[in-house]
Amino acid sequence: MSPQSGTILLEQIAPRLRAVIPKAVKTVGAEDAEELLQDAMTIAAQMLHRVEETGKKVTPGNIAYYVILHMKSGRRSQSATRTDVMAPGTQLDDKSCVLSFGEEVGYDPELDEPITLGELLASEHEDPSQAGARNLDWELFLSTHDYRYGVILKGMAEGRTLKDTTAAQNEWYPGMWALKNRMAEEVREYMGEEAIAESVRTPRWKASIAVDREKTACRSERKARTQRGSR
Repeated sequence: MSPQSGTILLEQIAPRLRAVIPKAVKTVGAEDAEELLQDAMTIAAQMLHRVEETGKKVTPGNIAYYVILHMKSGRRSQSATRTDVMAPGTQLDDKSCVLSFGEEVGYDPELDEPITLGELLASEHEDPSQAGARNLDWELFLSTHDYRYGVILKGMAEGRTLKDTTAAQNEWYPGMWALKNRMAEEVREYMGEEAIAESVRTPRWKASIAVDREKTACRSERKARTQRGSR
């Protein structure tokens, strides 16, 4: 784009867009008027560049007019698709929408509290990524240490005491006790002091859902107190 076109963009097209965009173009999702204006300026610059390349003559008003039409239809400088579920055009066509995990999608009469989208989608099971990473760590550790460490860990996972595991393996109990203590030291050395804390720490995504649930519970409690007070 030539310097002359840049001057036209800033002095003649930008004021038109700045006056119309906030009033005429609907925001989608997290968009705001300033972001839409910047996007519109980018589209205008692209149009000016194409006009210069083809040698056509257009007025600044024409450029601004078609940019506004593009923006109103959901087109943006980086995409004009209407098949991407996250695209503004798709959402303006009411073919998709973006909802917060805290969005209320129903009501539970038994608990007397709303049901959020996060509660419907959330799983109470362990985060698969954490389980996979932990299994990988244990496999590497056990492959380079005493095989009896695996026997002890398997017994712990099955809920057996060290005494039961020792008897099943025909081992000497004091020796297995000392082996268990040595394993604990080597695990800390191999995985780091924070390994145990990390293994029981709640994933961030799950913590966010828990916070939303606590907020919902607080709202329900306040609502119940208000209803009792009005009686």
